[in-house]
Amino acid sequence: MNKKLTIFISIIIVILLIGITVLTIFKIYKPNKPLNAESPSAYSDNSLSVMKSLDLYETINNKAYSKTIEVLLENNALKKEYLNIYYEIDYVDLNNFSSIINQLIAKTYNSEEINYILTYIKDDINILLNMEYIDILAFKNITNFDINNLDRYLAYQEKNTDYDLATVVTYVNIGLDKEGYSEYTEYTTEEVNNDLTILVNKYHKLPDDYVPNDLVSLSYNENYYLRQQAAQAFESLTAAGILEGVIFYPFSPYRSFETQSVLYNRYVARDGIASADTYSARPGFSEHQLGLAVDVRSSNLSDNLTPEHYEWMLDNSYKYGFIVRYPKGKQHITQFIEEPWHLRYLGIELATKVHDSGLTYDEYYDIYMKTQD
Repeated sequence: MNKKLTIFISIIIVILLIGITVLTIFKIYKPNKPLNAESPSAYSDNSLSVMKSLDLYETINNKAYSKTIEVLLENNALKKEYLNIYYEIDYVDLNNFSSIINQLIAKTYNSEEINYILTYIKDDINILLNMEYIDILAFKNITNFDINNLDRYLAYQEKNTDYDLATVVTYVNIGLDKEGYSEYTEYTTEEVNNDLTILVNKYHKLPDDYVPNDLVSLSYNENYYLRQQAAQAFESLTAAGILEGVIFYPFSPYRSFETQSVLYNRYVARDGIASADTYSARPGFSEHQLGLAVDVRSSNLSDNLTPEHYEWMLDNSYKYGFIVRYPKGKQHITQFIEEPWHLRYLGIELATKVHDSGLTYDEYYDIYMKTQD
């Protein structure tokens, strides 16, 4: 008898536990009851008034609350024909939010595109509002995309249909779509002294009076100078080459602004500006002024590397912190003729990354370095 009672009580307890569990689950997962004309609304009184005037009271209140919808109603900016897409747009605290999303929808941007724009381009939305529709999500995964260059990207892509969009972005950011030196970044002396990775090219200029504060002479020639860290690395690179029968010498390391001026003007007088600009940097735009660049020559040549030594340099210089700055076949990117002999010191870690990427430093800097600034 006691055993039967025990079993009976156990069954009752199990049934009660199951009931409690079902009720708990139902309470947790019970869907929100849609609002209707009889139930209190989450919308403000002003919003409700506008809903009624638009004959949308039941339509809107029978759906989940939307901050986007409320803001549009508050601003008398809700358009019936856009109602469905409004529900897919996340509200962002932004001046003229209602006007902006209506304009974007009118330009045929979909909700995914609009949410991306509101999240990542909200400070520059006017750029898109002043243009016809573009496939903005095509730029989504391009880390060096700059909305301020959008017109230039589109124009450059139209002229260079063989390039993919990521390449177009990088090339435009470098400045390959422009002519001359009308726009450039000018560094401060402090920036250059404290950053061995500075990019110097036709659009990144050094101060005219910049002189590195840690120049030391090279053992090969006491009149040749590099910054201390670069000089030590160059001595190691030279020693490594000797061990493998690759003997080369420096012939143009640090050059001052004044020295570069003399050289450039001489080349201009001889060949003209257009030609000189393909092989000589203008004063202030030369890596040699950095004290981190050095030209080298094979022992049996006066101002170049043999093909064998060039290949050795490509395969080994990065191990000591250098890259071949103007490699063969990259003139369309660097905007200088190939200079197999021109080495730039970046430090072993960065030089290795640039080498492994297969990119020029102009490209690498824009894609991977500029975003860290």
